[in-house]
Amino acid sequence: MLIICACAGIFYGCASQDAKDGRSEADQNREKIGAEDFMPERIRTVYVRSCASCHGPDGHGIKAIAPDLYRAKHRSAEEWEKYLRDSRDAHPVAQPPPLWLDADEMKEMAEYLELITRRNQ
Repeated sequence: MLIICACAGIFYGCASQDAKDGRSEADQNREKIGAEDFMPERIRTVYVRSCASCHGPDGHGIKAIAPDLYRAKHRSAEEWEKYLRDSRDAHPVAQPPPLWLDADEMKEMAEYLELITRRNQ
């Protein structure tokens, strides 16, 4: 009986893996990714603390809350830093969210945002 249960478990595991491997490429691409999959560690720490709750775990935005950072208008690092420092005039909601960034973090995040939006020029 124990051998039958062990064989059934192995068969079930193999069948599950085969079904997983048989998923379409589109389904595989829809798997949720997070900041840890693509951001440098220092940026990820800042992003998770100050940005992810609105811009989503992968930076591609949350519908009706915050836009996709990768489709944002390209700005220089200096422009991004100014925006991060005081985004009241540019932010789409009446009151921008608080950003818990020190000067170094703000500079690093601005440089990262310039890099990821460069293709949007």
